Amino acid sequence: MPHFALSELLIVVVGLWAARRLYGAGRGAAALALILFSAAAGIGVIRFGLDRDGALIAALADIHRFAGTLGGTAAMMALVYDLLQRRAPNPVWQGRYMAACAIALALALAFPVLSVPFFIWWSVAFIGLAAILADRLGPASGMTPFMAMSIAGLMLVNAVVFRQASWLSVSMSWHIFHVLVAVWAFGLAHLLAAAPNRSAP
Repeated sequence: MPHFALSELLIVVVGLWAARRLYGAGRGAAALALILFSAAAGIGVIRFGLDRDGALIAALADIHRFAGTLGGTAAMMALVYDLLQRRAPNPVWQGRYMAACAIALALALAFPVLSVPFFIWWSVAFIGLAAILADRLGPASGMTPFMAMSIAGLMLVNAVVFRQASWLSVSMSWHIFHVLVAVWAFGLAHLLAAAPNRSAP
């Protein structure tokens, strides 16, 4: 199934490009989020692109799944941090937020069933904060709150509608999901890099 690696590779390329752009704009946390998504996709590229007899696909299955679920949740946490930091750079809440994230990730690691609720929770928080950001910045952001919510929310809609969709073939579901992840990463690069970094010196 080497064709499965193609859409994973698209995420890697777009994700690393977006991470570089965001890092250059002073958005280190957002860049980290895109690197986490790219890393999970990179495992998929190796898993399917380099496999010859099915052994590699089986050997990396759990690691790939772990990187996609827990890594995706950690990435959404980093994106929420990025937008909160824009509004109020404060070491006190930052420390508390990181502690809360660490506890949530530990719980998700111990109880994998919690990964999905945590991913949804932080995704919704990110969507709301993106809309607030666009509303506060107005024309300076180049986006309306609805546009910001649409870009930020694409990942959540994609995960709910297309990831492992029973009404699609496995390959179709796989490729649509990954193409939309790449589109989401591209959109985030423009959404987040467009807004000024208020926490920068």
